[in-house]
Amino acid sequence: MVWVWHYDRQGTIQCSGINFIQDLPRFMVLLYAFQRFSLVHWGRSTDFKYDEKNDSHKLMIDGVDLELHTSHKDRVAHYGLKGRATNVFPVTSAKLSKDNPEIAKDGMVAKVFWAEEQRTSEPDILKKVYEIAEEQDAVKGHIPHLLWHHKFKDPTSKIREALGVSEPAKGSRVLYILVFRKLKPITELKGTEFFDAWRQCIMCHYALWQAGVYHRDVSPGNMMWYRNGTVLMGVLNDYDISSLVTALGPQVNERTGTIPFMALDLLSKKGQRGEVKHLYRHDLESFMSYSALMPSLQAGPQSLIGVRQYHS
Repeated sequence: MVWVWHYDRQGTIQCSGINFIQDLPRFMVLLYAFQRFSLVHWGRSTDFKYDEKNDSHKLMIDGVDLELHTSHKDRVAHYGLKGRATNVFPVTSAKLSKDNPEIAKDGMVAKVFWAEEQRTSEPDILKKVYEIAEEQDAVKGHIPHLLWHHKFKDPTSKIREALGVSEPAKGSRVLYILVFRKLKPITELKGTEFFDAWRQCIMCHYALWQAGVYHRDVSPGNMMWYRNGTVLMGVLNDYDISSLVTALGPQVNERTGTIPFMALDLLSKKGQRGEVKHLYRHDLESFMSYSALMPSLQAGPQSLIGVRQYHS
């Protein structure tokens, strides 16, 4: 027996079994069909053009040129068969550099990920964040600078609708690409500079929460920094699983947060079943967990032994 499986970021689809002994003609037709598949049929996006010379991928979308340096040492990649699969690459663009000359000197990064369609999109979340920043000094200058974004066509629900799969839109995902000003990770900072940036991220998070934007994913990778002249500016980054107080009904089909830094309430069985409401104190607990572990992380893996024993 042979089964055909389709994998994408929403999940898997399995066909009924084919007995290639008793039903050889059907099996041969299947092989001939596969033989004639193009990259599009296999699920590969043709918008990304591979440049063998520079070992990068190029795109041209609505007059905006992008070159993703997908093999760069600073890339951040996540692997797996399901979920957002967020990847961050250094990116260059003649158009965006011309439009944002003050940003070009710091560089740009492209965030490519599969967002859940039922969730408020990150660009929409950031639009609200920028409105809040106009009135809140704790937010202004402490949030990522979105330069450009694009939502691709053909969500993962499309093939499920064509096949008649039940509830095709449940957990459906669509590919996004967002280009930001390049920031530096907070893990590079030490001593008073680290705690200054960390405090600024907490104040930004609190102001946003009070204004109706719930971050819900506090972790080291989502706290960044840059310098405005000589002034150190902490930045609360990454809003792709954030939510708005005005959003109605459930928006997600997965847990939210970075597991090592999630609040214990959210890691409980009830929390994993979605029976625990995500509160401000849960995100604050994530901030505190990171601040407690940061000196040990900077000192090296061996220094974590005592911390693990204390918490066990």
